Amino acid sequence: MKKTMGTLKDRACAALKPLSGSLRMRVVLGLLLGVMVALWLTTLALMYFLKQEMLATLAAQQYSVVSLLANDIDRSVTERIRALEGVAATLDAKTMEQPSRLDASVRGQTVLLTLFNWGVLVTDRRGTALVGLPEAHGRQGVNYADVEAVRETLETGRTTVGAALLGKTTHQPVVPMIVPIRDGNGEVIGSLIGLTNLAASNFLDEIGANRFGRQGGYLITDPAQRIFIAATDKTRVMQPGPPVGVNPVYDRYIDGHEGSGVARSSRGVVELSSSRKVRSTGWLMQSVLPADEAFAPFYALRWRLLASALILSVLAGGMGWWWLRRELRPLGEAVDMLGAMRDGVIPRQPLPVRRDDEIGALAGAFNGLLQGLIEGEARAAEHSFNQRLRVIVSQIPGVVFQYRIGADGRHSLPFVSDAAREVWGLAPDGLAEASDGFLVTLEGEDRAAFLASLFASACTLGPWHLECRIQHPRRGVRWMHMDGIPEAAADGSLTWQGFAMDITDAKDAESELRIAAATFETQEGIFITDAQTRIVRVNQAFTTMTGYTAREAIGQTPRLLRSGRHDAEFYGRLREGLARNGFWQGEIWNRRKGGEVFAEWVTISTVRDRLGEVTHYVAAFSDITEHKRAEEQIEQLAFYDPLTRLPNRRLFHDRFDQALAASARNNTRGALMFLDLDGFKGLNDQHGHVMGDALLAEVARRLTASVRETDTVARLGGDEFVVVLESLDEGRAAAAAHAGRVAEKLREALARPYLLVLPTGGAEVSHHCTASIGISLFNGHGESRDELLKQADIAMYRAKSAGRNTICFFGDHAASSPGSPEGCPQSSGSA
Repeated sequence: MKKTMGTLKDRACAALKPLSGSLRMRVVLGLLLGVMVALWLTTLALMYFLKQEMLATLAAQQYSVVSLLANDIDRSVTERIRALEGVAATLDAKTMEQPSRLDASVRGQTVLLTLFNWGVLVTDRRGTALVGLPEAHGRQGVNYADVEAVRETLETGRTTVGAALLGKTTHQPVVPMIVPIRDGNGEVIGSLIGLTNLAASNFLDEIGANRFGRQGGYLITDPAQRIFIAATDKTRVMQPGPPVGVNPVYDRYIDGHEGSGVARSSRGVVELSSSRKVRSTGWLMQSVLPADEAFAPFYALRWRLLASALILSVLAGGMGWWWLRRELRPLGEAVDMLGAMRDGVIPRQPLPVRRDDEIGALAGAFNGLLQGLIEGEARAAEHSFNQRLRVIVSQIPGVVFQYRIGADGRHSLPFVSDAAREVWGLAPDGLAEASDGFLVTLEGEDRAAFLASLFASACTLGPWHLECRIQHPRRGVRWMHMDGIPEAAADGSLTWQGFAMDITDAKDAESELRIAAATFETQEGIFITDAQTRIVRVNQAFTTMTGYTAREAIGQTPRLLRSGRHDAEFYGRLREGLARNGFWQGEIWNRRKGGEVFAEWVTISTVRDRLGEVTHYVAAFSDITEHKRAEEQIEQLAFYDPLTRLPNRRLFHDRFDQALAASARNNTRGALMFLDLDGFKGLNDQHGHVMGDALLAEVARRLTASVRETDTVARLGGDEFVVVLESLDEGRAAAAAHAGRVAEKLREALARPYLLVLPTGGAEVSHHCTASIGISLFNGHGESRDELLKQADIAMYRAKSAGRNTICFFGDHAASSPGSPEGCPQSSGSA
């Protein structure tokens, strides 16, 4: 081919030598050479790009196949890992501690032995195999903590697909898949391992059994170990890949590149290869195809292209020589004229069209191009200005617009900035012809107000101002503030140059401020402090309740109101609750400006900024003093005798039940005393019930003063009183003696003379009164309140029968004195 090209060149040079002195001939020769060079460069480029296109196509096809196979492997591995995770989720700490139960649980999962051809293992936290199936492999009791993948799963709790390695007991090439076993707290307590034997039939065989093309095949590489774990050629399984530097494409695959490439393999064969990572394992799914097989169709096509190019060169040369000589004459004139315009000899002007052919069409096209250039320069200048204007307008936080009412009354928006998409929810292009798209977004009455204000501005040609609402397609109802300045045109149209801004947030803020102001001035007292607890604001209810004006309170701390009834521990718990929960609620006793202490129910809330830092505290409180007093009065009426202020029958029953429960719980003894006044009816008959009430009040005072604070004194009604003594001396006799001493003390206290005076004044009345006392001992075991009351009542009546002013025990708790009823010692007084 090179010899043929040289001959053609020599002949062309010999034929053109006589004409070489002519400029026109040199142009013709140059054009012919250019055509030849272009033809051959095109041919060579076509062959190059064809080869590259074929390479890209083959690589894409090969990579697509590899990707499908990689995804298939990934699905198979993911399926096996999910099976392992499902089984691991059923194993808990109790199962792990019971080998037989663990073995039964794993053995029952037959699907694992189907998915993993070399069985499964369950290890403990230290990596020792607790269960190994099948048993014939002898893996139970073997420690696998030295296997990096097992150790990683036990330490980090992550599911791991391990590197291919030789089994410890079977010495077979295996790939482990490990998932953690966790207890109820999420702690790793072992691992579940599924094993795939690469030397036996496994889920990779279907992929490795295929071929790519006639001589190509597939490989699965473990990049961490740089070995093949599956291959079409079984002799390469568990064999190392090419050393570093031998195959640069293979090295790129190992480094993580996914794709295709051409390189000479370690076996000396130029191969087209593709690689794709298996996501779940990190393996590389690869395919290889010898380049000779891959590019065989291209090599055949290349020779046909070269032959065609040679023939076209000869034909183009002959035809070009003849045609150029004929057609280039009129072109010379155009060239000369263009040169003169370029040099400024003549101004830019259309070329003359001498004849109606291609040269004439070229001249006409140039003339059109010249006209287009002139117009384009004008449009470019205008476009550049508009672009600069649009960039400036796009930075304005609102919508810049032109609103026009034409001479025919049609409304339109010739210009709208891009901000309309966000602010109005409308595309600017859809408003250029008519403004209907904008008008329909206006709320009902606001649409009429919009048009009325627009026409008012048109009548006076004064500035246009309006606040209106629009229905945004995504953000709902939004408030707009619109301003514009009208300009009248000669054709009768009117255009407003305007600006619209979304003021919804400002409207909402204004409304919230009004609501907040109304809410602040409620019937509850409110004060607000800063982060340092200095009062910054109070409401009128605060001043009404505390007596402190805003001027007196602002700048102070809440210590201004402290009553002294709460200790430092109380305020410490309050601050802890605020810090922990962000609010505190409870009852506090505070002091008014005048010194009066009052009870209030307080709710304190923490206010934080966007960064979570405390900025203010808000306290709202109400005066509950009257409520507290009412509660106390209700409690007095419900549980206390209004005359003596002693517990009534209801409260006595409750306290006596508690005393019985405490006696049974602590195994202690107690005593119930039933007291009845002797001769009380005579006082009532002689001096009236008012004097009787005065006697009962004094009796209550003497009883309360004669016992311990932990003892209970109660009035059951009329002149009947009861006393409950708790935690008496141990032993029945000691407890009875203790109760007898207290009863004697009470009898003596009540027997002292009484000097009674009516509450309304008057003469003093001296009265002598005694009491009969019945006692029943208890220790809380098998004794009811009613039974004990009945026993004490019986003992009291025995005391009455014994002559009054006497003490009697129920049963044999105290020795009887000669001549006295059973359980009644001799009286030390008389009725």
